Amino acid sequence: MNIGTEKRCGCRSGDGKQLGKRCPKLKRKDHGRWSYRIQVPDDLRHLVGRGEIRGSGYDTAEEARADAEKEVVKIRAGRQHVGQLTVGQYLETWLAGKRRLRPTSRGGYESNIRLYLRPMLGELPLKGLRKIHIDQMIARLEAEGSVPTQGGNGARRKSRPLAPKTILEIFATLRAALNDAVVERLIDWNPALGVEMPEPDEEEVEPWEPEEVGRFLDEAADDRLAALYELIAIHGVRRGEACGLADTDIDAEESRLTICRQIVESRGRLGVWPPKTKSGKRGLDIDPMTLGSIIARQLERDAERDAVGPAWDNGILPNQRGELVQLTGLIFTLPDGKHLSPAYVTSHMQVIARRVGLCCQLVRPAERGATTLTVGKRYRAPEGTWTLYRDREPCGQVTVIGCTRRRGSGAVLHLAEALPIDLATGVELGERLLSRKRLHDLRHGSASIQIAQGVDITLVSKRLGHASPAITGRLYAHLLRSAGRGVAQTAANAVPRRAMRPARPHYGHNDQRP
Repeated sequence: MNIGTEKRCGCRSGDGKQLGKRCPKLKRKDHGRWSYRIQVPDDLRHLVGRGEIRGSGYDTAEEARADAEKEVVKIRAGRQHVGQLTVGQYLETWLAGKRRLRPTSRGGYESNIRLYLRPMLGELPLKGLRKIHIDQMIARLEAEGSVPTQGGNGARRKSRPLAPKTILEIFATLRAALNDAVVERLIDWNPALGVEMPEPDEEEVEPWEPEEVGRFLDEAADDRLAALYELIAIHGVRRGEACGLADTDIDAEESRLTICRQIVESRGRLGVWPPKTKSGKRGLDIDPMTLGSIIARQLERDAERDAVGPAWDNGILPNQRGELVQLTGLIFTLPDGKHLSPAYVTSHMQVIARRVGLCCQLVRPAERGATTLTVGKRYRAPEGTWTLYRDREPCGQVTVIGCTRRRGSGAVLHLAEALPIDLATGVELGERLLSRKRLHDLRHGSASIQIAQGVDITLVSKRLGHASPAITGRLYAHLLRSAGRGVAQTAANAVPRRAMRPARPHYGHNDQRP
């Protein structure tokens, strides 16, 4: 590999042209700068990405040649010469080359690059990116948030400080991209190493109590998707996995099902993909009651299919490679046979959960001293004593002694006593209403029930399809405390002891002993 060095300067001739290496003053040591030029062999050009590499600005020929020899080592090791490739250009190329990303992951990466990484780091040359630049970006995200952007309606969106969790996700995108740049030999090391991140606000998972889960499932018992919610609430199946469950995945003799696909939604588009992680593809033992619910759903589905006739179709969705897949044998569908949308499963769960313990809801405000309430649809006979709920929090109590029907499904309730407080539209009458939870909290509830019953954390992790027990332990660490106390007592009871040591009072440094 040929290395050439030469000395040049910026002096110009009388006609304004640069003299370069023809300047007569170059014989002086303090005039001009040395540069190098490397001709890359043809067999290495596909690795380097160009046929010639140059460097300049050296005081001596020895310094220029020394740096050139370092470049030769990098070339022979397969490192590409990135030149003035910017961070923004590299991130776009990197994301385009990630062919195996799931839709949700790709959407998250794209948003992080478009909203944060490209506006803040995009103009920097990739080989010039340093830890200090990333530190400055993190500090800016904590203080200001994203760069102001134009919304879809043309309005300018204001920036706001980001939560630590969001900053961690942005940083994870950058770190993953730079790790790949090191593997591809575009850079020598990852400047994201050693960057200090803000401490995330760890929110403890607080699902419904087992009694509340039971009340929800009882309310959902007559629903078409009752078995689906049982799978999520009792066995911890993800909603997309439940939507993708087919007849071939059920082994009724072994009371076992196989999770091998899921219907996912990303950026408004649905697809049928393998489970979220490698561990997500799993066999799952289920109880006889849940198995009975699934079989009942299959029979109900068959009756619906017979009623619809030839038009029954589960639909077509793209897989992870973009290939269209004809869905068949789905257990949970819409009444016309089409596959479920995960968003529909979530919204329908909220409808069912809202009905648990609910009598009715005010459709008109009522002032203090009123003896009647105007309500909408009634889910239970209204006569009796009910708790008033504002935003699902108790705020009073009333006793209903009569009900007069109004037009439609509404009614006027007659109270035993005058109303002690003002009530706004939307206040609910009920008994032990459920607090608002997400559908995913049903899955958390399954994990908490298993842990509370003493199931080993490794088995819980496998049933949930987590990538490792470490993830399960981190999510549910606070639920392990009571189990940990039980283990401590069990370990102590297993060791035979001659006698218990009596407790002794503890004396401080300056306390007088008796």
